[in-house]
Amino acid sequence: LAAGLTACASQGPTDNPIRRNLTWDRYVGGDDMARSCAAGQPARYRLVYNARQNDQQRSYDISAQPDGGAMMEARVLGRGYLNTILLSDPLKPWNGEQALYRLTPAEFTQLKAAITATGFEAPAPEGTFLRGDSFYWAASACRDGQFHFHAWVWPSPEFDRMAVPLLHALAPFDKTAEKPIEPYEVPLPPYSSYLSQGGNQPNAIPHRYIVGKNGLRYSQGILFN
Repeated sequence: LAAGLTACASQGPTDNPIRRNLTWDRYVGGDDMARSCAAGQPARYRLVYNARQNDQQRSYDISAQPDGGAMMEARVLGRGYLNTILLSDPLKPWNGEQALYRLTPAEFTQLKAAITATGFEAPAPEGTFLRGDSFYWAASACRDGQFHFHAWVWPSPEFDRMAVPLLHALAPFDKTAEKPIEPYEVPLPPYSSYLSQGGNQPNAIPHRYIVGKNGLRYSQGILFN
């Protein structure tokens, strides 16, 4: 079991769709950042936006640079890429798109202020469910040798307040072609209904995570912490 969990540990962003599928929950929870976070390291942030997992998932990995700016790696997975199958690259539809952008010191300061405005500094809301069939934001950071995690889930006043403003704050630096899907009202059936109706079709079951004290602690029936 320990060997299996180690093999499924996130190593950060990846182009490999198979590894990404196995480690996505760890990536969303920032486990790799938490493991490596130490004093003296440049600040790092990770923002993950789930706009219903079958429609769009976006992630932003941001690393501070010596000049006071930062490098941001934006990634997006969405339905639009399923029409790009090539014999030379059969996994291409599941690779999604990525784009790099170097933030100036002023832009990085602006983005950090937008992250703070979301309520990120508050303790993570323990026990909150993040459902793949809905909308949520998850954010991780390693700053001054300390790891911090927070999450916001629709529907909630906190999510309504910060979800779209954060998308807009990231927009000038997100050079991927596919535009974000802004949150909208969706019916959320009891999660147990997926298990009873799609139990023999794992891909039909949306992921579900539980927020722990400072990260994610539960995924699809497997305890990680």
